Amino acid sequence: MSDDYAEIPEYIRELFETGELEEIRIDAEGTWLHAGEPFVNQRIIDFFNRCVDVTADGVFVIRYGPFVHPIVVEDAPVFITGVRFEGFGEFERVFVMPTTGVEEELDLGGLGYRRSGGLYCRVKNGRLQAKFKRSPSFQILERLEESEDTFYITLRGQRIVLTEKVEALDQE
Repeated sequence: MSDDYAEIPEYIRELFETGELEEIRIDAEGTWLHAGEPFVNQRIIDFFNRCVDVTADGVFVIRYGPFVHPIVVEDAPVFITGVRFEGFGEFERVFVMPTTGVEEELDLGGLGYRRSGGLYCRVKNGRLQAKFKRSPSFQILERLEESEDTFYITLRGQRIVLTEKVEALDQE
C-alpha cells in the first residue's frame, strides 16, 4: 500500500502487503466474512456494523479508537433495516435504521435507485452509502409512481426521480 492509506497504521499496512492480514469482507447482502467464512457471533457483527467507516482516501475500514483495520466492501458498507414515517405532506419526516445502530433522518438528496442493486441512500452525514434491505425498500417503493418519462416517489412533499424510463428500458 502507498501513502494513500495514511490513516491505516503502518504495521497493518505491512501485514496487508505481505498477505499475512486475513481479509474481512462485507458481501453484497450485508454478511460479514472472515477469510471467506461468515461470522456467526451476533455481537461481533453488531460491533463491526457500528464501527464501519471510510478513510479520507476512500478505504473502507473498521475503526474503533486507535484501531483501524481495512475491509473489503462488495456493494455498500451499511444496510438499511427499517424505515419510519412521521407526519404527512411537506411536514413528513422519514427516518431510516441503518446497521450502524443509530436511527437517522433520511437525506432525500442521497436517495437513489440502481437497477442492479436496488434502493440506496447516504448515512453518517453523507459519508457512507447504505443499501436498503428488502422490507424497508418496499416501504419506500410503495410510493412509486410514474410520469411519461420517469419513475419517482414522493417523500416530504417532494418528487424524487429514481430513474428515467428510457434508462430503465435500456437496462432490461
